[in-house]
Amino acid sequence: MSPAIVGTSSGRASRRRKDSDGTARSYGVGVKKSVVRPPYRFDGLLTRPLIEARLAAVRPFVARGVRLLDVGCGLTALPGRAGPYLGCDRSREILDENRRRHPAARFVLWDVEAEEVPDEIRTSGPFDVILFLALLEHLSEPGHVFVRTAPLLAEGGRLVVTTPSPSGGTPLRVGAALGLLSRHAADEHENVLSRVDLRSAGAAAGLHLVHHRRFLLGLNQVAVFARAG
Repeated sequence: MSPAIVGTSSGRASRRRKDSDGTARSYGVGVKKSVVRPPYRFDGLLTRPLIEARLAAVRPFVARGVRLLDVGCGLTALPGRAGPYLGCDRSREILDENRRRHPAARFVLWDVEAEEVPDEIRTSGPFDVILFLALLEHLSEPGHVFVRTAPLLAEGGRLVVTTPSPSGGTPLRVGAALGLLSRHAADEHENVLSRVDLRSAGAAAGLHLVHHRRFLLGLNQVAVFARAG
């Protein structure tokens, strides 16, 4: 059994919801209102700038030409910014919209927390970069995702994570309540992870934390992992 992350800073009981037809909503943020069923509103006034800041934080680790796996991709703007792109999400609706926007990119349905790696993803690897952008805070057991995806990394590959920092939890909730940030994303947050939490999760999957810094005034963080030597 894959080990779960331990000692998360403020783990909470699962609050994931489903739409009225039973379809689970996406991990990702930044989903436009026209793409989802009412009455949910996914975007806040600052959602798009937040996404761009997140992309800027990871851009130094995503060189052109790399083989890229984007886990929990949500509505993504990454295809075409690196090399061969493969995105996955647990929402069919989100993936259908991504395919419409990015017909040259590949997308696969995958609930990374609940399901083993699909054959289509396994046979497409290994990947030079695996991204978890605004993903881990939506999962009840983030450590499982490290263990499940680490074998997909190529030799010398990097796993790149963004997630709110412990000091970002309250401002994000307040921003969501005021409509500045995604209410949907805030509602689905289950964990706030510290640097120690992230290091422990990576170590359980045989990965070493090689880079960590905060951005957005310390409210968010980027962490980069490599295979432990």
